[in-house]
Amino acid sequence: MIRRYLSLIIFSLFVSNAIAQDLWISGTAVPGGTQKLTQLADGDYKYAGRLNAGELRIMSTRKAGKQTTYLVATVPDANIVNNGLAYVESKDAKSAAWQVLVSDSQYRFHLNTQHKQLRGEIVLPWGELFIAGGATEVGWKSEGKMLLMQQSIDNPYVWTWEGELKRHPEVEEPTSFKFQGQDRWYPKAIHPYHQGTDILKDNTFRTGGNDTKWEISRDGRYRITVDLFNETVHAELVK
Repeated sequence: MIRRYLSLIIFSLFVSNAIAQDLWISGTAVPGGTQKLTQLADGDYKYAGRLNAGELRIMSTRKAGKQTTYLVATVPDANIVNNGLAYVESKDAKSAAWQVLVSDSQYRFHLNTQHKQLRGEIVLPWGELFIAGGATEVGWKSEGKMLLMQQSIDNPYVWTWEGELKRHPEVEEPTSFKFQGQDRWYPKAIHPYHQGTDILKDNTFRTGGNDTKWEISRDGRYRITVDLFNETVHAELVK
């Protein structure tokens, strides 16, 4: 009995460790048959790209086998496009399929292993993107006067801005700023995974969630490029 109990503990640790390290998607909906998910921060995994109409399974191994653990939705015939569905871990491949109803090149889904939830969408371009905050010239009391970013002609998901960011000691959070999807604070916004992230050092962000903000470590003129589909931001000092 003790040996069996220890074996179960070791197996559980193995499964948890596998899921914490790598995850793949496989199935008729996946271009090429199998693709690895991108591991981000805080137990967050992401896929962004084309999916075909069909089924996909989320797995702890590249190829299905006896050691494979599947992440299975708690509702039958779960659509990969949803506002947040819970999942459980299972060894049963037959019940593990997520449904992709239409083919599209702009699918994105996030898998949060801490909360055991998947959220997915077909991403549409935003009509606007702004920058505002303590490090900008408009500060935090900036609804109606945020700094508009420029949308790329070639890629409607990509936005750029160039201007001065510097410490403004007279305002709250004098070195912080963030990006908004409208000229006000709600509803659309993007945030770094961690509060106080240096914009020059980390290129990932999440859409929505906690109100974390970027910071600058140096005053100067910045050129910033935001890719809303791939959820990346690139910043450089140009002067």
